[in-house]
Amino acid sequence: MFIYAPPLPRMDIKYLSDAKGAITGVFIPLEDWTQLKKQYNIREDAPAESGAKLQKGLADALKKAKVEPDTEE
Repeated sequence: MFIYAPPLPRMDIKYLSDAKGAITGVFIPLEDWTQLKKQYNIREDAPAESGAKLQKGLADALKKAKVEPDTEE
């Protein structure tokens, strides 16, 4: 079954880093997070997923939203 989801507008994602410059997190504006939760049926009351599964899910969501993460280290 395929459910059409219209593309999201460009997100204003900010990358968080530690004192050494290593990326440690991502900030997604609440409006964008709310839209992602609706679009991908994300439940915040669900048990936490494994790190690898969560990372893949987020990477897939970013690809669908046409957002390229900064991969420089």
